Amino acid sequence: MLGFGKKKPDDPKEALDNADKALNKGVSGFMAKTFMGKDFVDKANASINMAKQYTDYDGKNAALMQTGMPGTAEVITITDTGALINYNPVVVMQLKVQPQYGPPFETQVKTAVSKIAIPRVGDKINIKYNPANTTELIVI
Repeated sequence: MLGFGKKKPDDPKEALDNADKALNKGVSGFMAKTFMGKDFVDKANASINMAKQYTDYDGKNAALMQTGMPGTAEVITITDTGALINYNPVVVMQLKVQPQYGPPFETQVKTAVSKIAIPRVGDKINIKYNPANTTELIVI
């Protein structure tokens, strides 16, 4: 009853699914919306969605690491979003990508970066991207 004594999931995907269910479905979802309010539920859902994005919930980052085209990118602009993932800042970077093959292009990426190695304007970083959709990009 009430989850006491239950084993906590080791898999982050399972933990995020459980949090999503508890917040949005059934009696606990109704109670959260009723007593905590819509603003709280919206902020909690935004946090769950951010966690899904940065834990590679759908496996996109793993696929890009394996099949993505390598390249380098120059940081044109970097903006702090104010969000943190494991105490690392989440930033939005405008990048000029120089692929191994083909012409350079510009794109924007929202990603968590190490707080001890935050890229600066002009820095060159290694990336992998999807040539069919250049908005799909990861910093490696």
